[in-house]
Amino acid sequence: MRKQDTDNSTHFRAGDRVFYQNGKWFFQTREDDHGPFPSRETAEKELDRYTEEMTYFEDVTPGVAKAAPDAAAEEIPEFTLVDKDT
Repeated sequence: MRKQDTDNSTHFRAGDRVFYQNGKWFFQTREDDHGPFPSRETAEKELDRYTEEMTYFEDVTPGVAKAAPDAAAEEIPEFTLVDKDT
């Protein structure tokens, strides 16, 4: 559940966000699958890092990106997600 969601009901995510496919580990978000990673532990650490970064940006500029994309570009610090394994 996101901070801006007002629905107080309980939501369950089907399955684990970290999964193994074709000999590699990945993690899943609403936006995409991320990976591959060499181990489950690495995928879990990267998922934690990703979650912390997304939470940070929501705290820094709550709702700005959704309300005014042009304004968001001026207020959000420059950031790029980099897949360290490619």
